[in-house]
Amino acid sequence: MLNVIKMPVGELEANCFLVSDAEKNTVIIDPGAEPDVILAELNTRELTPLAILLTHAHFDHFGAAAELIEQYHIPLYVHSLDREMVTSAEYSLAVQLGFGAMYRRPDDTMIRTFEDGDELKFSEELTFSVLHTPGHSPGSSCFRHKDILFSGDTLFRDGVGRIDFQGGNIRDMRRSLARLGALEGDCTVYCGHFADTTLEHERTFGHYLIPRKL
Repeated sequence: MLNVIKMPVGELEANCFLVSDAEKNTVIIDPGAEPDVILAELNTRELTPLAILLTHAHFDHFGAAAELIEQYHIPLYVHSLDREMVTSAEYSLAVQLGFGAMYRRPDDTMIRTFEDGDELKFSEELTFSVLHTPGHSPGSSCFRHKDILFSGDTLFRDGVGRIDFQGGNIRDMRRSLARLGALEGDCTVYCGHFADTTLEHERTFGHYLIPRKL
């Protein structure tokens, strides 16, 4: 069973997740800001970072990545359609969000890409299936491990991510939400902002996961 630590970071309080197995091998999902805070938590818990995973490449979700890569010499994984965003202060929205001066470009040699359906395996237990869920950004993706799902800014508790940023698309978002709603079983959903939720809660009380005419 994986251990999940949630850390809202930065002015926009994007949720950074430290996900570890029994041996404390760890992946860092969406390190959006405050690298010193993330580093302190990793050190306090004696966790061993193996990689950084991005649900999408808006700056509020990877603002601390350059420092963490430098510290641990670990790769950063992002969907191929968001790859260019990571290396641009403008395309990643750092400038538009008012964080242009804080932007640090991650080491290009440490950036890896994934595609829909890939399995990302970092240890025997620390594995994730990739679900490409565009709409918030072209490469927005969710990571699933058994009954947990990291949804980024695709799905929130009782809400969804914005589609009015560059690269956003309402038709893609509707398809992505329908795909999540059609997943078998239930999952605890760790969202990119705000509180956690479950697929069953969103199917029952929300209306975003209901398939719509596209």
